[in-house]
Amino acid sequence: MAIEAAFDVSGEWFPLTCVFEELPDAMVELDRIVPTNGETIPYFWLRGPNVESFDPAAVSHPDLGAISVVETVGEEALMRVEWEPDRKTLLTVLLESPVVLVSAVGTRRRWSVEIRGDDREALATFQSACREAAIPIDLTRLQPLSSHTDESDALTPAQREALLLAYERGYFDSPRRITQTELAAELDITRQSVSSRLQRGLRRLVGDTMVD
Repeated sequence: MAIEAAFDVSGEWFPLTCVFEELPDAMVELDRIVPTNGETIPYFWLRGPNVESFDPAAVSHPDLGAISVVETVGEEALMRVEWEPDRKTLLTVLLESPVVLVSAVGTRRRWSVEIRGDDREALATFQSACREAAIPIDLTRLQPLSSHTDESDALTPAQREALLLAYERGYFDSPRRITQTELAAELDITRQSVSSRLQRGLRRLVGDTMVD
């Protein structure tokens, strides 16, 4: 039976965390497009205030080659990255394990990652590889493969986290019991990022559940 899992990991285990040295309030999301030329996840999205001022040359990491800006629209930038890993990181473990990367979203505090395996043995192999590499992952969800028609499947981990917290804290109540600024403090991100996650998450839910 195919299994889905979600886990959190400290930013030090993901090379792109160096981006937050220049944009501490940004969010990074790996692009899930599968390249036809065999490249390893060559694109990622950079979201947050001041992304238009981001200079890829200002950041460096021993596991990264060149980073370039493909396009910037508002508070989003599509970036291209070349990987040059020379040590065990979360990315290398993922690539060497019998699991598929579904999504990966990072902030300066942590990365939230979703993976899928053909069976429990595949996930067990991945977890064993993480232990051998001393990568401390925190498993947050483990479940059988869900239907693609499930509206939660369309959300990124960051969007799901923001929406659930907003719901639990009464953001959708009338009158509201919490503001975006207060939500941002709990999530340790900017108010603009909270607004973006809520807006994009709600748009995905409506699009998948109410639009034919």
